[in-house]
Amino acid sequence: MNSWHIFVARLIGAIGSWVDASNLRNRVYLLEDQRVLLKTALEDVVRMDRNGKIAKYAQEALDRAESLRNKL
Repeated sequence: MNSWHIFVARLIGAIGSWVDASNLRNRVYLLEDQRVLLKTALEDVVRMDRNGKIAKYAQEALDRAESLRNKL
């Protein structure tokens, strides 16, 4: 009788682990999409305001993000 309890507990644990992994994968995809959108927006700001202060800050943000990404 105890073996069934252990089997059911392990099955529930495996299902929970699978669901957690799926949720994590979905969050990673969402973060990647957000990163691409923000990068595109910053690149557009730099392109539209070449000589302004905002373009300078946007370029600095892009450079910082790229350097952090390269460290990974």
